[in-house]
Amino acid sequence: MSAMLGEIGRRLAERWAALLAIPGLLYLAAATIAVVLGQARALSYPLLSRRITLWADSPPLKSVGGTVLVVAAVLAASVAAGLAAAAGGRFIEALWTMPGVRPPARWLRDWRRRRSRRQKTIADTSIDPGAVRRAIQRADRICPVEASRPTWIGDRLHACRVRIAAAYGLDLGATWPRLWLIVPDIVRTEIGTAREAFSAAARLMAWALLYLALSIWWWPAIIIAAIIGTTAISKGRLATANLADLIESAVDLHAAELAAKLGEQAPSDVSPILGYRLTLRMRKDRWDPRSPLAD
Repeated sequence: MSAMLGEIGRRLAERWAALLAIPGLLYLAAATIAVVLGQARALSYPLLSRRITLWADSPPLKSVGGTVLVVAAVLAASVAAGLAAAAGGRFIEALWTMPGVRPPARWLRDWRRRRSRRQKTIADTSIDPGAVRRAIQRADRICPVEASRPTWIGDRLHACRVRIAAAYGLDLGATWPRLWLIVPDIVRTEIGTAREAFSAAARLMAWALLYLALSIWWWPAIIIAAIIGTTAISKGRLATANLADLIESAVDLHAAELAAKLGEQAPSDVSPILGYRLTLRMRKDRWDPRSPLAD
């Protein structure tokens, strides 16, 4: 038992360091540089070196108590920055997946929808095979179905719902909790890993915004924020595509098993009619007149 608890503690410490402490320390270092150098002498290494030397030679840092206090303050500040990035990551996830019903998100959603429809029209009406092929590729790059979200990430996740509903008649929101209980552990692990990669990309984007805030005092922070933000978007799109593919694959492989668990006669496949009937049962919506629980 003690060995197991020790291993759990070690893994939690590693996770804490990876998610909060180390990125927070890097951010704290950048913030310190921003405060010391400012905008006028943003790249002055001699000034930074002299200031660090003065701090190192100060009497408080030469005492054990002073050193302990400084280390504790640095760790606390780095954790605070990490917690801010974690909270910001949740906010970024919400932005990436928002439906876009109000401006300015609605304007972006409508622009993406117009682009998607334009490529669909070209693919449907053009007589040039090359133009049709290019239009299909462009349309699929925008969204696998007609775009209806302000961001590519939101559209890719929404397309997962649309395609499952069209293929099987299943509502993913009602189906997923039940499907999750019957899929093998390897499926849960793969989906959990993809979901964590998506969250990590959102946290990375939050770090980019935090670095961007430092540009008020230190202009090189803009470059750092741009590099981190570009990486975050790339990782976020990759993680989203992987997550959506895994969710659809889980439904493809285990929808019939779920139908059998819900009392159907072990279907070889789930038709849209069967899926629609299962969705009504799983939703348990008293307000839907088609539901068996309707008042």
